[in-house]
Amino acid sequence: MHTFGAHLRRLIALSVCLVSALACSDSPTELEVTFGETTFVVLVNPVVNDDNQATVPTPGSAQSGVSVSVAGGPSGSTNTTGVVVLSPIVPGTKTLSVGGSDFTVGIIDEDLREVAVALDGGSASVMTNLQYAFGGQVVEITPSMSLTDVNAALSQSNTIVFFRAGIYTGNLEFSGSNVTLFGEGPTGGAVTLNGDVTVDGSANRIRGARITGSLSVPGSDVGVTFSRVMGALTIDGSDATLLNNAFCGSIAISGSGLTALGNAGMAPIAPPSGGC
Repeated sequence: MHTFGAHLRRLIALSVCLVSALACSDSPTELEVTFGETTFVVLVNPVVNDDNQATVPTPGSAQSGVSVSVAGGPSGSTNTTGVVVLSPIVPGTKTLSVGGSDFTVGIIDEDLREVAVALDGGSASVMTNLQYAFGGQVVEITPSMSLTDVNAALSQSNTIVFFRAGIYTGNLEFSGSNVTLFGEGPTGGAVTLNGDVTVDGSANRIRGARITGSLSVPGSDVGVTFSRVMGALTIDGSDATLLNNAFCGSIAISGSGLTALGNAGMAPIAPPSGGC
């Protein structure tokens, strides 16, 4: 394993494609997230999935071409799937404007914030605000590493585990807490986890991975975004957040407090038409 302090962290360009669309209709540079750079990813009007249990404002219908800006910072317009990336952001309490409606969101240095926003009738309200705390220890994982070493990295609490593009074979388990699995490359394709994934602990994150087996979530406050699960999804833990994923298999939710927005394969959004 290669461990990097914050002062040595390399900036690694990662493109973010909305998996329910199955392809990037916009230039990858328009959705580029630079690892280690303080960033907002704003998603406008994601569909509320039927399995959602959280109280969220009702989204409107507009997604494409919505103007989004940070006061005193960057601005942009959403792509055809309602996504825009804004960076670099000066950390602190920021005023975001979405479609001309303002609200405040806090962000810490080097963090990534994924903010889903309901925009209806000129009024914008936060649906969910998922934090990725990227200011801590970073462990880089490559496909040549042993399964034992990969799982050892996922057992270290308060760690960002950066998965290089490739295929990883074997079952993975998050046994630490506040662990982020961050996949390199276009979401749902560059990092393939060829096995089952179990997420124990609390406040763990999976972002940008293709899981060929099942995904089981007994842990609490777990976030899964911009990923694809080929097998069954089981969530027993509380307060999970599922944002803009693609699910190809069966779904069983017994945990409470689930936030589920914009997930293909979870009603009312049809399963992906390809790649399952």
